[in-house]
Amino acid sequence: MDQDDIVDKLVSENRADPRNKILIDGADLISFATQELGSPVEDEVLKRTLQAYNSGELTEQTQNILDAATALCHQVADRVWGKCIDEDEDEWEEIDIKTAWHLGEEERECGVMVEVRRM
Repeated sequence: MDQDDIVDKLVSENRADPRNKILIDGADLISFATQELGSPVEDEVLKRTLQAYNSGELTEQTQNILDAATALCHQVADRVWGKCIDEDEDEWEEIDIKTAWHLGEEERECGVMVEVRRM
């Protein structure tokens, strides 16, 4: 699935049942980040990146991975909660968000999930 398809899927799911938070699973984060960076991002790499973030020990490489995953959060939040500024340019109002990263949830396909909330 390409990046636009991932965003469209998450937007349609969250617009259909609007809430005060958006949950994005690791499989979507990994797929989006892989395409954003142009190189594979594996489940364990994303987990280690988030652990480095939580401990304040990001390197340039892990910062790039985190930025790529967070870009998905922003794009989905802007389209779910924001207003369209220019439909032809696919430009949306930027929404301030807060992310809460969750690691090690066995019931999900990938052990990572992010909870996105509007600030």
